[in-house]
Amino acid sequence: MTSIRHAVDAAWQRSAEGRAAAARRDEAAARRDAAASWTPEPPSVTLSQRSDRLHRNDGFHEVEIELEVPLWMPGTRAAASALADVQGGALEASLALARLKLAGEVREAVWSLRLAQNELDANLRRVAEAEALAADVERRVKAGDLARVDANSALGAVQQARATLAEVQTRLLREQKLYSALTGLPQTPVDREGDAPSTELESHPALMAKRGAADIARSRLHQASTATRDAPELILGVTSERGEFGERYSNTTTVGIRVPFGTDARNRPQITAANADLIDAETTVTLERERLRAELDVARHELEQARRTESFAIERARLAADSRQLLVKAFELGQVDLPTRLRAENEHFDAELALGRARLETGRAASRLKQAYGLLP
Repeated sequence: MTSIRHAVDAAWQRSAEGRAAAARRDEAAARRDAAASWTPEPPSVTLSQRSDRLHRNDGFHEVEIELEVPLWMPGTRAAASALADVQGGALEASLALARLKLAGEVREAVWSLRLAQNELDANLRRVAEAEALAADVERRVKAGDLARVDANSALGAVQQARATLAEVQTRLLREQKLYSALTGLPQTPVDREGDAPSTELESHPALMAKRGAADIARSRLHQASTATRDAPELILGVTSERGEFGERYSNTTTVGIRVPFGTDARNRPQITAANADLIDAETTVTLERERLRAELDVARHELEQARRTESFAIERARLAADSRQLLVKAFELGQVDLPTRLRAENEHFDAELALGRARLETGRAASRLKQAYGLLP
């Protein structure tokens, strides 16, 4: 037995975001490891040699090896580590948001499929009832109780019901294919989601993803303000040389440090760009919160309206069933004609179809409310 939660899990395993989630987490872990390393950048080695072989060829030869090791500036290592941690948290928030969006697609696919199935069931009943009525009319025509035109009308109603059934079967097939393409499952979920509990929007994945982007912008601004110059480099060198053939090689050691200067031309563009990104991200958080509140208000209203519509549909179906029962008896007694009976059958069918649709729409509205709260099935 398949549930909506199972369908969402299956769709997540098939999605691009779900398949790349493990690799994204590995990337975030690699960033944290890089921020925790001893050097901000990998060391580099320079190897060079000089000789007079192409000139005098007296045997002069010099070999020099230098190891250049970048060094963390004060505070830059902590800033880089903080940025890596924030990026890891933002990744989890973005994955949660992607899963929620996919859950919304699965929910809509499930309810669209159920609505199509409801129409199919109703039209199957309509065809069966129309065929039974046509058979009864044909019997009464042969008995001389009804005219041949009544038989034609009854058979026309059967053909109309069959044509509508064919259209509904095509729509149902389309919804089944779309659902299977999304989830990879042949079975349709049979459960219904309960009422959504009242929760705070601050834990909504969409808002958490926006806050994660703002945290990244804030950390990058701090990093840009801390790293006001390029990383200094520790230079360790060894030189081995001789003056001419026959001389012994003499070795010298070099220890030095390269310190780049920080200038306003270098620092100001980076800091101002990071500050602009932070303002943009923080503004987006505020706008996203307002959008989510509006969507939640709309979802609540739609659920209330769906419940009212369902109550109206229940009463309409009750009245249509009662009228149909009375007119069936009246038709059998010859008190009403066939067109009146057919109108009663159509009204009863429309009322039953509307009731089934209203009940499903109430369930879909409940699912949409949970989606607006940011809750998974």
